[in-house]
Amino acid sequence: MPADILLNVAVGGVLTGLVYGLMALGLSVIFGVVRVVNFAHGEMMTIAMYIALTLFAAFHLDPLVMLVPIALAMFAFGYLLQAGMINFFITKPEHSQFLLLIAIAIIIVNALLMLFGPDAQNVQVAYAFDSYQLGPLIIDATKLYAGVAAIATR
Repeated sequence: MPADILLNVAVGGVLTGLVYGLMALGLSVIFGVVRVVNFAHGEMMTIAMYIALTLFAAFHLDPLVMLVPIALAMFAFGYLLQAGMINFFITKPEHSQFLLLIAIAIIIVNALLMLFGPDAQNVQVAYAFDSYQLGPLIIDATKLYAGVAAIATR
């Protein structure tokens, strides 16, 4: 396999890995501070993505512009979930917390399936297919933006 293809794949993988690392950092902070393993963490991220999709479809609001307002809304949702349900399970055995958060994850997944259906959906913004070329290296702009955002939020 040519070296330029391997380099492109490696850079794309690192940029994607930065986003996954940010997700993992969120999980470790939740566990480290609250001592709860949030099995619904990914589902809450999916809610945020569907909020961005809905705002784009209804009002043509760019998802990158809406990043901070959506994050604040999800913070409020997480705070209410913590105060309204999870705090009652903090003193209970760990398996009770696990079951609660798995149940919340299942409820969120099925609610999103009922609202948006099972098909993948996307947002078509002008920069979706942009890329930067540095010699033989071609960097996808959206992956680069996501990677930079992941580094900036750490």
